[in-house]
Amino acid sequence: MGKMGLSGGFISDAGLSFKMICLHLLEMAYSEVGTTCSIDKDWTENAISEALKESINKNEETVRMLITAEVEVRQLPTDLSMMPSKVDNAPRIDIKVGGFDTGKETPSRVCYYMEAKNLYTSDFQKTNHTGYVSSTYYAKRYISTGIDHLLSGYYPENTILLGYVLVGTVQAAVNKVNQNLVNDSRGAENINLQVYEEYPALVLGASAHPKGMRLDHCFLQF
Repeated sequence: MGKMGLSGGFISDAGLSFKMICLHLLEMAYSEVGTTCSIDKDWTENAISEALKESINKNEETVRMLITAEVEVRQLPTDLSMMPSKVDNAPRIDIKVGGFDTGKETPSRVCYYMEAKNLYTSDFQKTNHTGYVSSTYYAKRYISTGIDHLLSGYYPENTILLGYVLVGTVQAAVNKVNQNLVNDSRGAENINLQVYEEYPALVLGASAHPKGMRLDHCFLQF
């Protein structure tokens, strides 16, 4: 892939441009992590997110553009007068990618968020025999703590849902999530997979929801 550049700043729509940069960084991190880490069905979401974060942060493009990735970031008010006295229970998001829009007279911060969920297409026993994993439970969890949290405003609007597919194929995992939406009489909110030439290594998707809301999804198969 050719080098990414800002041409002296984020041209036109800063938010859209930064989103595209973040997806390219995610794609490169996914390729590296997939070939250097022995990721299997026993890996946790946090472990995979940590690996992706480390890969993003050491990417030469990230350094050049002053972009930083963080994991398990608390979602707190930017207005300091609204800061709660306790923050331990504040919502956390898995990955935050932050940078700067330098295309204006006064530079401003830009952020993009990624909330990750493990997905499996069949049930299995953990390798250490300490537990049994229900694929249906994780499909439902993708909806209840992923899709529904985004729709409720629990996570920032500029968030993409990441599905780490650890057993089976992306299509089968998405079918399982969609079937649970149908079972809940929410078939109109099904996730539709889309192909983008700009991101050949990523499987992206979109879902439409009430009040005109649209959510972005990205599925990474390990």
